[in-house]
Amino acid sequence: MSSLITRLLRRKHDTQRAAASPPTPEQDSHHALRVLLAERCGGEGLAEDSAVAPFLEALHARFGASLAAVLVYGSYLRGTRDTVLDFYALLDDYRPMPWWQALLCRLLAPNVYHVAAGNKLAKCATLRLDRFESAMQRDFHSYFWARFAQPCKLAYCRDDITRQRVLAALADAASTFIRRAVPMLATPLSTRALWVGGLNLTYRCELRAEKSGYSDGLVDADLDYYQRLTSLIDTAGLRPVANSNTTLWQHHTSTRTRRCAAIAWRLRRWQGKVLSVARVAKAATMFDAPMDYILWKIERHSGHNVTLNPRQRRFPLVFAWPVLWRLYRRGAFR
Repeated sequence: MSSLITRLLRRKHDTQRAAASPPTPEQDSHHALRVLLAERCGGEGLAEDSAVAPFLEALHARFGASLAAVLVYGSYLRGTRDTVLDFYALLDDYRPMPWWQALLCRLLAPNVYHVAAGNKLAKCATLRLDRFESAMQRDFHSYFWARFAQPCKLAYCRDDITRQRVLAALADAASTFIRRAVPMLATPLSTRALWVGGLNLTYRCELRAEKSGYSDGLVDADLDYYQRLTSLIDTAGLRPVANSNTTLWQHHTSTRTRRCAAIAWRLRRWQGKVLSVARVAKAATMFDAPMDYILWKIERHSGHNVTLNPRQRRFPLVFAWPVLWRLYRRGAFR
């Protein structure tokens, strides 16, 4: 009993001493990063957006009390209105899903659905909040942390604790992105070159329909945000160039680290192609018209248009692969 009391008193003393200690530069940086993300990703007013609100109601109806947060990302936030809205629904658990969909989401997250609101459709990806958090820190492939290093907004959040968890995950996404991209980039480099170069690396790790130069437009649309974000991330080896009129960054990366990074990105490219095909196949079991959506997106970004016959539309997993292969050979996606 005496040893237990001693341990409890020591823990209390350590807690009080930690609270009294001044914050470290790393803690200051992390706090400032969270403040920036709260400012830019808070989503104030987005829930009242006439285009967004009906879909939030639909998501509440679909997932009920398990719905912890909803993120909006993609071209809608950059002012594009002739597009399908992209949502991420973060859940406590998968109980609102049929058992086989819950199993698929555990094996290969996220699940992607069409969500209807009146006569409009949106795309919604779903996964557990704790899986979302771990993906930003520990996932080898860039699928999650590359997306959420980019701007997004919280359209719904259940409570402040959940909000802080989501913001911390977004901070982790940006840190992971920079830490893994920097060894592959020439130094010195501007903020724009850092993010454009990093996004190009991640795009080569998926099957994507965007034209060359797409990442330039993404970064130019909100360069000030990327500048502020980069300046707050305490990434080992990345430092601003002294006495520079413009913000330039330099990094001191060993030859061994660069070689390891090159191998890792090569593996991500192979892994990403396999995962992309698997996710397309999985979406075909959950979308009402998966091939129509996929072909619409390919045409929107690449200009290539094809028409499906009734058999390909009805049984895409069996008969639609030749269509996708022809589009791939034409360069409709990479």
